[in-house]
Amino acid sequence: MNYRAITIPYKEPIDAALYPCAESVGTIVYSHGLFSSKDAYKINQIAPALHDNGYTVISFSYGYTRHYTTGNPLNIALPQCALELNAVIEFAANSYNPNLHIIGSSMGGAIALYYVATVPYIFSIKSISLIATPVHLQHLVRAIAPEGISGTYVPVGEYTIDAQSLQQMDSIELIKHIPRVDVPVCIIHGQNDNVVPVSHAYDLQKQLCVPHTMHIIPDGDHTLTSQKHVTLILQYIVSWLKLHP
Repeated sequence: MNYRAITIPYKEPIDAALYPCAESVGTIVYSHGLFSSKDAYKINQIAPALHDNGYTVISFSYGYTRHYTTGNPLNIALPQCALELNAVIEFAANSYNPNLHIIGSSMGGAIALYYVATVPYIFSIKSISLIATPVHLQHLVRAIAPEGISGTYVPVGEYTIDAQSLQQMDSIELIKHIPRVDVPVCIIHGQNDNVVPVSHAYDLQKQLCVPHTMHIIPDGDHTLTSQKHVTLILQYIVSWLKLHP
């Protein structure tokens, strides 16, 4: 199915993709990974099936992504991203079916966890599904900047990241916020993830105080973008959503 490009009101308008379902049973907000966007491969693969199961889907781009093509350092601030997610959640609740679900991939999952644990939201969030999500951000920062953080920015492949935003990320102990998560959680992780080790999934599970389920994909890597992995992810998420209407 084709999606429609929309703009969500915020301090700086948020670019989003809408997969509308006329008689939806709920609305799914997709929170993308670190170097991704609203057009992430994974959501493009699973959105049609989610739509066919009766869900409106909204995928959006975090504000820092507008610098992908400018050459300016990316300012990836977790608290700011959480507020942008809140703006999208508010838009979804007011514009579509207010029974809300969040799917977060990698860093997008960490933002979703931080959001529900620290931001006083007033919406009906029925569930969260987390794919390859880090809960020890210090590990992620070390992977991004193995030589340490120095200067004003850190080069990472074709991008550069603002050093202060990395330092802030390094200071956030996300794992300590997990007991405050008050939404049922589905954890999906690859056993062979060499970016966010599968130990993150087990540590997340240990800290949760809400109903949850966990699926470890035996041959799964971090991206989980092969067709068989996408099919498994879709099966896990659809089954989870049906448990939390």
